[in-house]
Amino acid sequence: MDGHGPAMRTFACHTASDPARVWTALTDPGASAGYLYGLSAHSTWEVDAPIDVRHGEHVTLSGRVLCVRPGERLSYVLQSGPDDPPVYVTWLIRRHNNGSTIRLEVDEIGREDSAEDAEDAWLPVLAALQQVLSAG
Repeated sequence: MDGHGPAMRTFACHTASDPARVWTALTDPGASAGYLYGLSAHSTWEVDAPIDVRHGEHVTLSGRVLCVRPGERLSYVLQSGPDDPPVYVTWLIRRHNNGSTIRLEVDEIGREDSAEDAEDAWLPVLAALQQVLSAG
């Protein structure tokens, strides 16, 4: 990446879980703590609804929901503060005969992280989500 323009990254994985189970994991604050570095995402998960991402009771990130298609797509934007660049996160879920494919798209506008930095941050999220899904 040359540092110019958005840093859109896409990651994908497969799970034996069906799309409804994946959706529940993405929208349940108890489940999200299991794959978001101990952070729990709280929202009504409706378009334009606020999101608070908490560590315990402390809000560390906030944002809003952009797109909701249960079992298919969940998009939202998060920031740690008003001067922090926004991070756009989209989860895409596609049914397979033997489970689901999960695609995670992360658009870190205004950040100049390398592909390796993005992988270091987001690949563990997908791996932990797979573990959460296989445990339940």
